[in-house]
Amino acid sequence: MNHRLAKPHYMLLTGAAFLLPATSVNYPAIFYPVAALLALFSLVSWGLTRFELNLKKEELILLTPWFFYPAVVFIDLYFRQQNWVWGHFQESSRFLLVICVFLLVRQYGFNVVAMRWGVWFGAIGAGFWAYYQKNTLGISRAWGGTSSLINAFGDISLLLGILSLVLFQPKWRVDKRWMAVALIAFLIGMFGSLASGAKGGWISLPVLAWILVDLLDKPSWRKRIAILVTLLVSATLVWYFSPFIQSRVAMVIPAIFQYVQTGEVFDRSAGIRLALWHSSWLIFIQNPWFGTGIGSFYPQLLLLIENGLIDPAASQIHHPHSQFFSSIAAYGVFGPLSIFSIYMSFIWYCKIHVSQHKSLAIAGVITAVAYMDFGLVEMIWDINNAGVLFVMMMALIAGQLSHQARTKTLV
Repeated sequence: MNHRLAKPHYMLLTGAAFLLPATSVNYPAIFYPVAALLALFSLVSWGLTRFELNLKKEELILLTPWFFYPAVVFIDLYFRQQNWVWGHFQESSRFLLVICVFLLVRQYGFNVVAMRWGVWFGAIGAGFWAYYQKNTLGISRAWGGTSSLINAFGDISLLLGILSLVLFQPKWRVDKRWMAVALIAFLIGMFGSLASGAKGGWISLPVLAWILVDLLDKPSWRKRIAILVTLLVSATLVWYFSPFIQSRVAMVIPAIFQYVQTGEVFDRSAGIRLALWHSSWLIFIQNPWFGTGIGSFYPQLLLLIENGLIDPAASQIHHPHSQFFSSIAAYGVFGPLSIFSIYMSFIWYCKIHVSQHKSLAIAGVITAVAYMDFGLVEMIWDINNAGVLFVMMMALIAGQLSHQARTKTLV
């Protein structure tokens, strides 16, 4: 390592680790330039200084899906469809760009305290945005600093709140007063999510709560059940005292029953999603190995509607409204294989570093699991700030875990 370059790289990465989560749904005018400059700086730094590689087997397993997913999309666009559309490659190309970010962090590291406070301020900012928009401006569903990206705002608000609990674990483990600081961000972030009315984020809470117990010194089944019961009671109280939440939840069960029984769309939320997911499944059944290609979903949907297999109301939406169902329609079995290999390799990589840095490793697990859940009901990587935040957080967390493993430092 060039020690003359170590400090400026460390400072730059520390600044990015703070700004990216802090501005993700609050100030996109800062968030996107920081992400772009970090990616560009990583590429230039790699070209000029040539990072020390000597990648371990675990790191190669982590990085392989970052190449595989873009390769699947490239082959589909360039060779199968022979119709190159950059917009269709944009999402998957991010994984190629952040490889150099991972390598830069692996080489120089950053101060994890910066990320800790970044998620804290991000959650606080999201909650204040939600309060201002909902109670001062009278907006029904808050979207924070995003361009009316309601679901991304709600999902990321929730994630930032939970990550505040996780990344403050080294502090509240030894001094319980820090738990109050973390809980403030968690509750305010949760308020942002609730004010958005984004139901997709809420369904992830039981799974994320289960994982949170791993932060304790002695996790147990009893503690996991206790936190799930606490979550259930809290959710019931929120539902009981909030007509807005009642209105968001009330249509789900009737929509499911009506679609299962008649195939008709009940509402513009759950009902339409069911029709879109059903469409994706029918496309997959007809093309199980390779799907019909990226960008082909809507024409296929119109054919299914024309043949009377899907309610015409589904034509209001041009995508499957689910990362999972989009992947099986576009690429067949290779869709979920390419996408979920990214999630699972990241989770596995974080798990093998839990003993080295528990809070950061569990933050990585939480991020991956949350996005997997979000992706069941949203095209979560297609939403710009959500997709950029995921790849950047993954590169930063995985890179820092690698850096600490290489330098044998514990934070």
